[in-house]
Amino acid sequence: MKPPSRRTLSALLAGLLGAACGESGKAPPNPLVAVPPPAPAPAPAPTVNVILILVDTLRADALLDPEHKYDTPNLDRLAQEGVPFPRVFSAAPMTLPSHMSLFSSRPVLETKVFNNGQNVPTSLPLLADWLSGHGYHSRAVLSLGTLNPLDAQESPSRGFASYDYNYWDISLAEKTEERLLASLAQRDTAKPLFLFAHFSDPHEPYEAHGTELRHVQLRLDGEPLAELRSSDMEQWTQTVQLTEGRNVFEFQSPEKGAAKFRVRRFECRENGQALPLVWEEAKEMSPVASARVVVDRGARAPGACEVRAWINDVPATNDVRRTRYALEVAYVDRYIGELLAELERLGLYQDSLVLFTSDHGEALGEHKFFGHVEYLTDELIHVPLIVKLPRGDARKPALVAAAGKVVSHIDLVPTVLEVVGLPPLPGQRGQSLFTPHDTLHIAQTSRPEATRRGNQLAFRDERFKLIYYADEERFELYDLEQDPLELTDVFAERKGERAAWPEQLFKLYQHSQERTGLGNGDDREEREKMLRALGYGGEE
Repeated sequence: MKPPSRRTLSALLAGLLGAACGESGKAPPNPLVAVPPPAPAPAPAPTVNVILILVDTLRADALLDPEHKYDTPNLDRLAQEGVPFPRVFSAAPMTLPSHMSLFSSRPVLETKVFNNGQNVPTSLPLLADWLSGHGYHSRAVLSLGTLNPLDAQESPSRGFASYDYNYWDISLAEKTEERLLASLAQRDTAKPLFLFAHFSDPHEPYEAHGTELRHVQLRLDGEPLAELRSSDMEQWTQTVQLTEGRNVFEFQSPEKGAAKFRVRRFECRENGQALPLVWEEAKEMSPVASARVVVDRGARAPGACEVRAWINDVPATNDVRRTRYALEVAYVDRYIGELLAELERLGLYQDSLVLFTSDHGEALGEHKFFGHVEYLTDELIHVPLIVKLPRGDARKPALVAAAGKVVSHIDLVPTVLEVVGLPPLPGQRGQSLFTPHDTLHIAQTSRPEATRRGNQLAFRDERFKLIYYADEERFELYDLEQDPLELTDVFAERKGERAAWPEQLFKLYQHSQERTGLGNGDDREEREKMLRALGYGGEE
């Protein structure tokens, strides 16, 4: 098959996702032409607050919970007061691509944000920017480095009056909650609020939350320097005096059986500059019982160095599946409850549109895999969604009617804008949940982070999922009604039941090859360090 023309691709995407984006009665915008967003259209001053709470890496079954494995009383209460959607799917099993799809109401192949660590095109309209342009005061509190603004313009922070990323790579819910309360106290009370509250505690590394206690001993030139907790995250910082020449830092597990750990990040900063490191035993992110790293200062006189270390243990896979992931979910639920209580105390809860979701799921042994990024199976893209309407909005029955259908993340922005009474986001591809429609969901994952089976693009509807493995030039088809665990590929026998899909997927994938970069120089190096510490970073 030859790559299609640009016009053909534009028509294909519009036809697949419907023409419900843009202004009513007009053709959808060309997704292949970057058009700056138009000036906001005149509209009544908005009054409804919008609260978006997102928990990174939260599986859908943490709320559906058919086996009663998860303790989520605060989210259960929110679900009772709102409308839970049991069949919602994200655009990518990666944080930044999924968020940019959600916030732009476009599939990944159109946002051009394929991996964590990329810049966000300035031509991509985003919800916070649109709301701020219509009178909202937009605030965000983040908890994962993949959402940090790495460029002032080409950034997920665009449109936010406050974008709090005051942490090192990842933030525990307790600390995130403290920053959320401080951010709410600084809001502009003369304007309606858009709050983006981001938690990431189910994201690996999976903490023990006090149920186990493991340590790693740190020595400098053979002398004890610190004992670091590894069973629960400790991002340790201390200023030490280094000599000229070699300075040797050694990490050792003292536990019986030499329990393994990972040195996720290690830095030694002198006068604000990171000194070169030589790993003589093991390396960052390797599962080890001991590690050794050397800082060689050459002939420089002794000086002070700020040492920063992030250590975590390596729990057994059965412990992750049976206890640790569930402990993470219960932990973050507690702090979501505190946030909801603060919103009530401030008088912001009842009259707000509150949405709760996740950016992607997490495999806990399904398909012999733990984690995310690598596949488009449902455990990685099936996410929870709760929508609580503001007091006085009588459209809850319409949401209940839509709740049983397949829903895409790209439908959230149109829903928000309909509730608050604002014009559609330029170029949006989703449709409001108040508008009955059948969803063809598009999901995507990409190299360099997806290394196992490489670049993938998928269609999913109520019955079937078709995955195109581009690097292998092959398709897999799953009947999700008969085979919800996606164990049996029926493409050879039943591809005729979705006969148009293979060619459509191929065409869309060809379009998606127009990439944006990861940046250059020092900026790129820092991005790669952060991604590696968070468990990302594949082949170049």
